[in-house]
Amino acid sequence: MKKITILLPALFLLTVLIGCKSDAGDEADTNTTTDTLSSATDTNTDLENIIESESTPAHYTEKPDGKKSIHNDRFGFSFELPEGFTATDKSNNGDGYFITNGDAGTDLRIYGSNLKGNELAAEMELSTCERTESYRFGNGYPGTLCFQSGDKYYYYDTPNTRVIFYVHAPKIWMERNDKIIDGIAKSLVVGEQGF
Repeated sequence: MKKITILLPALFLLTVLIGCKSDAGDEADTNTTTDTLSSATDTNTDLENIIESESTPAHYTEKPDGKKSIHNDRFGFSFELPEGFTATDKSNNGDGYFITNGDAGTDLRIYGSNLKGNELAAEMELSTCERTESYRFGNGYPGTLCFQSGDKYYYYDTPNTRVIFYVHAPKIWMERNDKIIDGIAKSLVVGEQGF
């Protein structure tokens, strides 16, 4: 019984010492994690500043109804924006545009990608949708509307390209601006005829 009585306090002390050592390590890990997060945040901010400084406004063609028509040379698509909306090319390869309307809570983008040779990746992208619906663009071209985590993706696939209109915004904004979103999507055309 004496052995157990002596071993219990020794085991208790050993447990306390290991726990203290572990807490000191956790504190060091926490400091390292905080430093890493701070560094990552600084890097992200620096990257965002560089992207903003190198971004260029889209070239618009004004239409009589006040809408702006934008054409993308790289992927041959065009779309229209209503008054109060602007498009900016923040890419380094001319693949698309960020669309703004003054509301910081929204993230709207239209961009293209090569489909030919990437058909499997394109199918995998569609498989991540929670649900899909058939969609007809304004020129009658068939597309796909993908719903994922509250966001909408309008897919306009041609034999060579995929053009995507991505909409991320608070649900209430989406509801209030449903006609505007659909109007931008309907205006999307790839190529002369869209085929």
